[in-house]
Amino acid sequence: MTATAGPGLRRRWDRQVLRVSGMLDGEKADRVLPWLLAGFAFAVLVALDAAAVRSLEGGSGLGPWLQAAWRRQHGWAGAPVGGVDPARGTWSLVSEPILWLTRFVPAEAVFTTVQAAALAVAVVPLWRLARDHAHLRVGASVVVATAFLLAPTLHRTNLSAFHPEAIALPALLWAYLLARNERWRSYAALVLVVLACRADLGLTVAALGVLVASQGRRRAGLVTAAIGLLWSVVAVVALDPDVPDRSLTPAGEFVARATTPLAVLPRLLGHPLAEVRELLAEPSVLFLVVVLAPLLFLPLVSPRKLVVALPALALAMIADRSVQRVAQEGVLDLSPAAAHIAPALAFVFVALVFALERIGDLSVTRVNVDRRVLLALLAGATLFFVTEAPTSPYRQPWAWGSRDALDGARLLAADAIGPDDAVAVSPTATALVAERARVVELPPDPVDLTVERVASVSRAVDAVLLDTAQAAGPDGDPVWTEQRRRRVLRRFAAGGLRPTFEAEDVFVLERG
Repeated sequence: MTATAGPGLRRRWDRQVLRVSGMLDGEKADRVLPWLLAGFAFAVLVALDAAAVRSLEGGSGLGPWLQAAWRRQHGWAGAPVGGVDPARGTWSLVSEPILWLTRFVPAEAVFTTVQAAALAVAVVPLWRLARDHAHLRVGASVVVATAFLLAPTLHRTNLSAFHPEAIALPALLWAYLLARNERWRSYAALVLVVLACRADLGLTVAALGVLVASQGRRRAGLVTAAIGLLWSVVAVVALDPDVPDRSLTPAGEFVARATTPLAVLPRLLGHPLAEVRELLAEPSVLFLVVVLAPLLFLPLVSPRKLVVALPALALAMIADRSVQRVAQEGVLDLSPAAAHIAPALAFVFVALVFALERIGDLSVTRVNVDRRVLLALLAGATLFFVTEAPTSPYRQPWAWGSRDALDGARLLAADAIGPDDAVAVSPTATALVAERARVVELPPDPVDLTVERVASVSRAVDAVLLDTAQAAGPDGDPVWTEQRRRRVLRRFAAGGLRPTFEAEDVFVLERG
């Protein structure tokens, strides 16, 4: 009796597994599952981003976008804190309606919700490509979607303020899906959305056009390529962006990472061989490792699809090197996995989908991929998420959202400054005082607060929010010692700015 129970139980288990697999492989499940995954991803991403913003960890890019929203509501008063308006400096037309929404909804909530929604909804077209065109089974499609949602670059994008190019990620995936379905009007609309995200994405659109043309839709592909290339070239001529040649504060570094890809575009088009050295430098190679290694380099199996990601990757690599040469050591968010390569993820994962189709075995209507390959892919994505993503369990994201005494001191200091005052501010508190006409961001390293620089800042502002609480820099050495703190306070006092508030080594300096 015992001998026959085991095989009977196994047969019942196998039948149950087959029944569930059949249900999940049906059309009804395909209509529901990707949206369930997108909804779950949106809830997680928006919660993480909101917690980071509440705990005053919104990143160096939150200040420029908060001020951009404020300036549009106040007749474009003042000057951009990062030197360039983050939307106009990159021809990010898609940002304007989002900034308009901040008139009615708090800006942080708008940025957090829109960006998290854009990243999460990208799962849907990726699923449709995997199921309808690569003919993968549900298990393989779930693994692809999971690897996408665990990508460290996606989480860096989500946690670093607002990136309009994140909207290009689902738009590119959907545009390619519509091109394969030959729905050209919707395809054209999505191409325009991608172009409106950022001017340098014209090269990515051009590469998309070449891919579409190579797959038998020659006319639509060539028109797309021409429009994309023309958009970026016109933007370079009209905007005339510059590669940064001076030290940058964190807000300036954030804006420079958005504008520099457009600035290096003429060099890439005019002297492509000369830029090979930049692409072979160690930081550039780290770009590729962080993007491709979690996927076991499987996208390389489908090179025709992967080549569409190369323009965005190449521009981001070269721009990142240019910014790192002048960015100060204490600048926040310097990372080889910069959020600005998010659009490239679209075709990295398209290449992954069709790579799995290529290495799988066709069984009637679906492609079976070896379970060992899928498990290895899932393990690689999970391990890189744990070690590289800013939301890794090692960073304890469940503890985000709380505020300590230092956060309270920064909030009180910001409240102590008048809303119409011109303010100089430490980078850790830029977002707290960004909604005004004149904001001067101080360098993060007190060594750079020289007598000349402090005197220049003192003449330009009415108040200073000086955060001297940072005890150790990236190398572990002290940043603000007691001696440096007294020296900088004396220099501001010589310019007529004296402390009117002090708590937790956070100071407010005002005239009189």
